[in-house]
Amino acid sequence: MDESACYLLPMLGLTWAPCGQTPVLQQQAGRAHLNLIAAIAPNGRIYVAGQNRPFCNEDIAWFLEKLCSRYRKKDLLIIWDNASIHSGDAIRALLKDRPGRLHLERLPAYSPELNPTELVWSYLKQSLKNRVFLSLNDLTIAVLDQIRLVESDPKLIQAFFHKKEIGFITS
Repeated sequence: MDESACYLLPMLGLTWAPCGQTPVLQQQAGRAHLNLIAAIAPNGRIYVAGQNRPFCNEDIAWFLEKLCSRYRKKDLLIIWDNASIHSGDAIRALLKDRPGRLHLERLPAYSPELNPTELVWSYLKQSLKNRVFLSLNDLTIAVLDQIRLVESDPKLIQAFFHKKEIGFITS
C-alpha cells in the first residue's frame, strides 16, 4: 500500500522534434493536485482511492476499512512505508476493532524500491508525461482512465511483484 500525488504542473519527459523546432509545453499556473492511495495484491488486484486534499490517518483507516470489507473472510497483511499518516488514533482504533484481521508490516526507512505499489505510481505517471491538464477534473479523468487500464490487466499488476527486490513478498 502506498500514497502518491499527481499535479497539474506537467511532468516533462524526453521527446523528439524536428531540428530547430523545440517543443514547448504551456503550463497551468498553480500546484493543484490529486492525492491517491492504492493497494495491490499478488493475485493482480488493485484498489485505488483519491481526493483533492492530503491524506490523514483517518483517511488511511477508512481505506483499510474498505479493504477489510472487500476481503471479509481473509486476514490482511499490509506492507507499507513509515509515513507519519500510517499511525495515529484512527489506525489504532481500527486495529483494536479488528483484532487479528490486519497485520501491518513497515518497510525499512527510505526504501521505496521494496514497495511494489511504487511501480504502479511510476507506470501511471509515465503515461501522464508531456500532457497538460487545465483543471483538476481533466487530470482526474486521465488518472482514472489509466487506473482502469491497469485494473484490466492483472498480469501487469502481478509483474510488479516480480522485481527481484520485492520477491520477499510472494516467497
